[in-house]
Amino acid sequence: MANQVRPGEIAITREQFQTAGMVIGEPPVTLFSNEVFARGTILPSVSGSSAIGTLVPGRVKEIFHAVGDRVKGSEPLFSLEGQEIIALQEEYAEVFHQLALLTANYQRHKALSEEQVLARKEFQLTESELKVMQARAGGLRARLKMLYIDPSAVESGIIVPQIMIRSPIAGVITRQDLMLGQYVEPMVTCMEIVDTRKLQLTLSIFEKDLAALAVGQQVEFHVPGQEAQVFKATISRIGSAIDPEEKTVSCRATIQQENHTTLVSNLYVEAKIITCHREARAVPEDALQRDQDRDYIWILVDEKDDQLLFRKIPVQTGVTRGGYTEVLDENLDKVLLEGAYNLWTGE
Repeated sequence: MANQVRPGEIAITREQFQTAGMVIGEPPVTLFSNEVFARGTILPSVSGSSAIGTLVPGRVKEIFHAVGDRVKGSEPLFSLEGQEIIALQEEYAEVFHQLALLTANYQRHKALSEEQVLARKEFQLTESELKVMQARAGGLRARLKMLYIDPSAVESGIIVPQIMIRSPIAGVITRQDLMLGQYVEPMVTCMEIVDTRKLQLTLSIFEKDLAALAVGQQVEFHVPGQEAQVFKATISRIGSAIDPEEKTVSCRATIQQENHTTLVSNLYVEAKIITCHREARAVPEDALQRDQDRDYIWILVDEKDDQLLFRKIPVQTGVTRGGYTEVLDENLDKVLLEGAYNLWTGE
């Protein structure tokens, strides 16, 4: 549709200009953002995960939940039975009743000591035995409470053969290594729970990009291959140590609350951190042509009768965002913003 006048120039008619839907103007001011790209992982916060084990050995009697189940805080996860559970209650019951006898003996010796009937040394020995037994009883009582066993019931002679292992937090079970009848040793992790409300984004930032980061900056991230679904977070902590092998710094970002329901722990993501916003002149990507590592645009240089004369000129370009490319040249006017494809093909 175009007629080449001289190298780098093309003339077209006004009718061709209108038919092709061409638009001429000054490059519009467009909002751009400086961005730092990083990789990251979704992980729970310090208080957002829990490793479940037992404080006493025993055999698994019942299992109430499996991987993927959502549980509440203090909800039973599984039950445990064993001789050690019974023995601990028997020991406390014995100590409790011994403490009652020692307390009565202490009161009697105290009265005799005040009347100077009992030697001071013998009273001090009774007092020492009482304090030792009080400490022992207090320790056993605390151990029973940690196992969710009621000490007052044990004091009344009620001994339970099993205990319930309960969840310390609300969350989703992400690991479960239990079978009925399995013998479980103390302090061995057999379940893991993650509170999905306390997930956070851990980012690995290259040291060259660290100077541009600040707490409060917005983060946009997505799962690889699912670029259409973008999640948002905010930088909350910037690390102060560089990984000597990866040459990266670990930073953390708080994920917006509405995103937590669709994210899971240990999920790998790709992210960009928006470090600042700025305004710049830009042209649509279709208005540019790349030739021998340079970018060119068309500008209107002359109008004669029914013809429009365009000239191809090189321009310096910056970043491209949202279909627009930043142009660094100043005082650009009468730029062919739309319909430039027709001139490129007509060269």
